[in-house]
Amino acid sequence: MSKDSQGQTIGAIFKGLLVFAVLVAIFVVASSAIINFVSASIAALFSTLSTIDVAIVVALITGCVSIVTVIGGGIANNYLAYRQRNSEYLREHRAQAYEKLIEIVYKMLMKSKKKEQYGADEMLSDMNDFNQSLTLWGSSKAIRLWDEWRLATVGKQPSASELLFAMEKVLIQLRRDMGQGRGLKKGDLLKLFINDVDTLLGSSNSANQ
Repeated sequence: MSKDSQGQTIGAIFKGLLVFAVLVAIFVVASSAIINFVSASIAALFSTLSTIDVAIVVALITGCVSIVTVIGGGIANNYLAYRQRNSEYLREHRAQAYEKLIEIVYKMLMKSKKKEQYGADEMLSDMNDFNQSLTLWGSSKAIRLWDEWRLATVGKQPSASELLFAMEKVLIQLRRDMGQGRGLKKGDLLKLFINDVDTLLGSSNSANQ
């Protein structure tokens, strides 16, 4: 490296240090001025309050508390209203999506009772419609449970009861997403359209043991 380039490098470093030192000095001076100003303002405020009648001081404090309460209450109410509108918006669109799966389940049951065939093309079309809606509006838990049910037959052959109870889990989660409680037990939903659920429960429990 030549002497000229070394000199330029040293000069650049020196200028950088000088600029940094100036900035630090400005920051220190500004911070000191702000602290002094705030301290003086606080001292002046307490000095003024000490010369004001107690009733006036109490009135000022009460007024400040009232203002803070009103502002805080307004912010809280706006936030709660926003959450409620957002929840209602999601629930409305989820209802349309989740009803598609309910229609599929009951269509399968009705065709089975009438000994009619649920065509593969028709089922695939119905499933695709539900998957599209679920992708956008479904909750994370609903999507995971639906994936578990849909992939249950991949690489193995689960029993009919296992598939039914897995589907019931999906349906119960859909109800929870719509604001329904957690009062349903295993088999309660299946009893709406299957008569021998208790028998299925017994075989399912014995298989798990």
